Amino acid sequence: MTGLGNLIAAAAVLSAAGAFASPAAHLNDAQYIAAAHCQGLVDAHALGQSNATAFDTMMKDEGRYREPSVFDRADEARSEAMREASRASGFAKAQLVSERDGACMAWTHAATDGGLANRAP
Repeated sequence: MTGLGNLIAAAAVLSAAGAFASPAAHLNDAQYIAAAHCQGLVDAHALGQSNATAFDTMMKDEGRYREPSVFDRADEARSEAMREASRASGFAKAQLVSERDGACMAWTHAATDGGLANRAP
């Protein structure tokens, strides 16, 4: 996993924990980019089947509050995660699956439990 991937994974865990404590707050830009990285891992067919519905819902909802430059950085994070997943094999692939099924699940739990996707604008 790249240094950027480690940083994004750590941000995802810490940011999602904060989102649970304050479900009415929107994601800040760093959290949005970290969630986009996770969305890329969820969407990566190379890592196996995964349900992206919660991520898609959350990202659509949160996207309403983003500047174009943040969209660009989020797209880069998503694309990089998908590219990394498509090239990974062996241990690296197992690490990405572990990140997707571990740290990234904080986003899906927050979205499906009403913490992120079902809040008033």
